[in-house]
Amino acid sequence: MNKFKITLIMASFWTLFSCNDKFKQTEFKPQSKQDIKNKTVTQIICDEKSTFNYNDFNDLKNNKYYDRFFAGKLSITSGQIVCVDPLFKELAYPQNWIIEKGEYPVYLYIGLEDDYIGRIAYAELNIKDEIPVYWEISLISEKFLSDDFEKKMNGWYPVETGLSSFSDFETFKKYQEEMTNFYKNDKNANFYNDVLAFQFAKNKNIPKSSRGEDWINYTPKNSKSNMIMFGSGYGDGLYTRYVGYDKNGNVVKFVTDFIKLDETEMR
Repeated sequence: MNKFKITLIMASFWTLFSCNDKFKQTEFKPQSKQDIKNKTVTQIICDEKSTFNYNDFNDLKNNKYYDRFFAGKLSITSGQIVCVDPLFKELAYPQNWIIEKGEYPVYLYIGLEDDYIGRIAYAELNIKDEIPVYWEISLISEKFLSDDFEKKMNGWYPVETGLSSFSDFETFKKYQEEMTNFYKNDKNANFYNDVLAFQFAKNKNIPKSSRGEDWINYTPKNSKSNMIMFGSGYGDGLYTRYVGYDKNGNVVKFVTDFIKLDETEMR
């Protein structure tokens, strides 16, 4: 089913979440059937089958349809990754896998042709510079999800402000504190207009895109670590997160997908 149609139908059902400190790493247990020849994956999520094709984002570095832009290195202090709309903050919980602490490059992939020209099609956290052996939809722990609908939609997240972001969970909590204190001082203020807009404006046409002002490398107050924010393709929608593993089950890529090329993915 097309993710944008689902967004229009289901957006009103989402409930606002805040970060939860009680996150515990879950044991790595692949739950997917890999079809290497056709580059498709069938994965069971909350007792329902989901199938997707990863051909387009399997090797983004060498994909001629996108311009690869380096947005900066992301500082990882806990190993727990959050991917969320940084202003809407819906489902701002870490993925159910953990990586080693360190700094990892984030790349944005700008469309070069057809209807997606000049738009960010994918954002990628590059843990290792290698092509994954297999892919899965990246999930968060079900203990954070309040009902069956949210569990069935695990792996997707809503964007309501045209932005997405990558950050470490500890850094995101500092960002949450910054926003909370900001609105305590003035409930009628606007965090984007008053804090973020100036930084986005500094990156206007870097890289050149149809929208411009598409990304920032942001350090929240009282944090030594950063988060990287970026435009979400054509804007608001319900978007998927994917994780790529090596043969030993180590995470090598984390990708959020803002483009839909076919109807392979189903719920």
